[in-house]
Amino acid sequence: MIDSHFSVLKNEVLDWLKPQAEAWYLDGTFGRGGHTAAILKTGAKVIALDFDQKAISAGMVKFKAEIAQKQLCLIRENFTQLDQVLRQLAQTQLPDLKLSGAVFDFGTSIEQLKYDNRGLSFDQPDQPLDMRLDDRLGVTAADLLLALPEKHLAQLFSEYGGEHQARSLAKAIVFERQKHPEKLKTVGDFLSITAKVLPPRHGHLNPATKAFQALRIAVNDELTNIQVALPKVLPWLKSGARLVTIAFHEGEDRLVKDWFLEWEAAQFGNILTQKPVIASESELSLNSRSRSAKLRVFSKN
Repeated sequence: MIDSHFSVLKNEVLDWLKPQAEAWYLDGTFGRGGHTAAILKTGAKVIALDFDQKAISAGMVKFKAEIAQKQLCLIRENFTQLDQVLRQLAQTQLPDLKLSGAVFDFGTSIEQLKYDNRGLSFDQPDQPLDMRLDDRLGVTAADLLLALPEKHLAQLFSEYGGEHQARSLAKAIVFERQKHPEKLKTVGDFLSITAKVLPPRHGHLNPATKAFQALRIAVNDELTNIQVALPKVLPWLKSGARLVTIAFHEGEDRLVKDWFLEWEAAQFGNILTQKPVIASESELSLNSRSRSAKLRVFSKN
């Protein structure tokens, strides 16, 4: 989860992406536009996607001039639909469109965590346990807690959050919903259950952090989205174009790494980062959230 006022690994993204003036680049995860702004400053052009209407609305204001000058195409869409978006642009506005590079930053912004009535922060215990980053989605976090079998809940907390007490937590949730289903609707309700099951952690980390993250990932289908989107972008890249990804979660980084290895084995291109690039000490001193960021780069043949 990142602070949008400090785009994680921004200098490293530019160094690896190497934007060229007038060439088109994809920012598949626009957020508050930090990486898009950096690319535009080089004279390059950007097609940016985000499924969050608030992010798009803020971007329309912030980048009004660039949009008017046709330097930026800002579109509300999940990056899983990038193929459809790019085909439409190629047919209507940008004939012979090919990308000179693409960047995906899989972090969540501070602004998103503070959204009203989304239940994305521990600081808002009275808010509904919603967690949808795209309000067009149908299933909320509360829906999952009320509907999923105990086994599936345990699997969710374990695989998406790395929670060691996943089985105990799933059991406690099922027990609670059988007695008081009305007490599984808010952030505070969830925290009260985790407090009974999960032991305190060292430092300031809330014991519910991993399980909370797992719920958000599940509600927004974040790992599946990455699995679907990455192979779709490859055909749109020019020869020599680079794909830059930033992952914050072990599952995200593993998906990226597996796709890059598969593409290299198929001779589609080369992995340029044998080990992930991480934040410098100077960046960490400015933004501690960059500590978990891992940047990887693939170059298409």
